[in-house]
Amino acid sequence: MIRTRVVAATLALLATAGIAGADLKIVQNAHQDAFSMMGQSQPASDEQRVTWIGDGRMRMDQGDTSTIVLLGQKKMFIVNHDEKSYYEIDLPIDLESMMPPGMAEQMMQMMTFDVTVTPADETKQVGEWTAKRYDMQMKSAMLTMDAVLWASTETPVDVDAYRSLYSEVVSLQPGTADMLAEMRKVDGFVVAQESTMSMTMMGDTKVGSTETTESITEAEPPAGTYAPPEGYTASEFDYMKMMQR
Repeated sequence: MIRTRVVAATLALLATAGIAGADLKIVQNAHQDAFSMMGQSQPASDEQRVTWIGDGRMRMDQGDTSTIVLLGQKKMFIVNHDEKSYYEIDLPIDLESMMPPGMAEQMMQMMTFDVTVTPADETKQVGEWTAKRYDMQMKSAMLTMDAVLWASTETPVDVDAYRSLYSEVVSLQPGTADMLAEMRKVDGFVVAQESTMSMTMMGDTKVGSTETTESITEAEPPAGTYAPPEGYTASEFDYMKMMQR
């Protein structure tokens, strides 16, 4: 479900950014435990997320989807590699115009998060970085998530620059404004996290997940990194179809 992926991605990446004059390649490994919901079982899954960040531009690859943000052009592209198609979206995003009449308000009520981030007096080594612990709780009418975030100031990132990029991606999810503001308490880049999520429709079912940063390196992005691939077809943006993926 895209809702789960957006939330997870938000926690893992919200404090990341590319340094001026060079692109960063960030490789992260994500794991989600097996769970059952509404009579259907989902096996455990593992995915690798690769993010490229440059001057006013970002690309995030996970699974069969790539998300590209170009601040200078005021454009976002959501690429579906399985279907060889993509959406082109104007920035800033206007959710109300993307939904059927009345649905935006309903979604805001269901998905607005009450978020609390609390720094903890604990550090640990994550890969090559010393990281500080932050405890976070997120609640909405639909879900509750408890997470332990490990953030480091030792990575080559510019937090403010990244937030301006990633906030465009997060804005596709209703009710995230308070989450963005509260996450500013996190000092540095989240190099690891452990989280447990439960949704109203799941009853007592809880879903555990972890994310770990494997590497952050300066690199020359391959040609075409910040554009939909040649030969892919532009599709009319369908917000509800995107949410169901």
